[in-house]
Amino acid sequence: MPSKKQLISDLGEKKLINRIIKRTKDLQSNYFFKDPKINYSLGDDAALIDLSDIRNRDNSFLVLTSDMLLEKSHFPSQMTPQDRGWKIVTVNVSDIAAMGAIPHGLILSMGLPPDMELNYFDDLIEGVLEACQYYRLPLVGGDTNESSQLVLSGTIIGSVEKSKAMLKTGAREGDLLAVTGDLGLAAAGFEILFSSPEQQDRIKEIIPEIHIQKFIKHAIKPQAKLKEGIIAANSGEITAATDISDGLVSELEEIIKAGKKTSKTLGVRIWEEKIPITLELKKLAEYFTIDPLSWALYFGEDFELLFSIKKDALEFLKDKINLIVVGEVTSTGFMEIVNKKGETKILTPGGYQHLGG
Repeated sequence: MPSKKQLISDLGEKKLINRIIKRTKDLQSNYFFKDPKINYSLGDDAALIDLSDIRNRDNSFLVLTSDMLLEKSHFPSQMTPQDRGWKIVTVNVSDIAAMGAIPHGLILSMGLPPDMELNYFDDLIEGVLEACQYYRLPLVGGDTNESSQLVLSGTIIGSVEKSKAMLKTGAREGDLLAVTGDLGLAAAGFEILFSSPEQQDRIKEIIPEIHIQKFIKHAIKPQAKLKEGIIAANSGEITAATDISDGLVSELEEIIKAGKKTSKTLGVRIWEEKIPITLELKKLAEYFTIDPLSWALYFGEDFELLFSIKKDALEFLKDKINLIVVGEVTSTGFMEIVNKKGETKILTPGGYQHLGG
């Protein structure tokens, strides 16, 4: 007879937490400096992170961000437990990256179904710790509770020098708008994942396997541009910044709204021919009879960074990080797009929104 699979409810909260602590302490020194305060306080009532050892606190902001992912809303069935653990870290790191901050600790709270198998739980934590290792970010605490579906809520503590903090506010007329990578890749990946077996076979005839896997990886295991955010912040040449988690147009709208606190006529203009869309993505979109531009502008989940940059600083920054200029900041008060015919049109607002609105 096959042995009964062990469930997390067989252990209970205390043993699950101790299981996380043990695995974390085993790995912690491999990816982060061995701060005794972190190791001693892990499992205590709260985490201890000595920021004075990291930055001069008088010259720095403490940076905090939090994001929550739900099984039914954010995790396609094709995602492995490791992928889910990886993503809850990445979505939070992406927000830290957009501020130009350095992350110092992750707090992870989990709602866990009682019938979750222990092996699944271990794989989930493995994904979390793999991401922590990749971003050089220690897991310093959290909480667990029973839930009808998997709920992952991450909070990251970071810091950034006050003079280098990047905000959505600050874009000025004449600044250039640039992104850190190709757009629409995650949208393409999800389209493939949700397609039928027959469609997937046909896709393999159209697009090389290496590009198919690239699309899928962007969908289920995205990478935050933490290094790029820190380099950009240190340059002092960024006037506004945000990550592209909800779509390029949505984030452009955020920059306009933030900038209008100081300039009522702030606007943006992007050029269709400059939007970074790969040839393979165009082929895939053609197969699905979808406009590839809609994936790049509205879908989101790319986790690239969007910067407003001082025009005379572009070449300096391009020597340090990958930047693709897609537009400019204007004083029109509108979001505009110049199509391939040279016609200027108003961009329709849109992008991913939570809670259906």
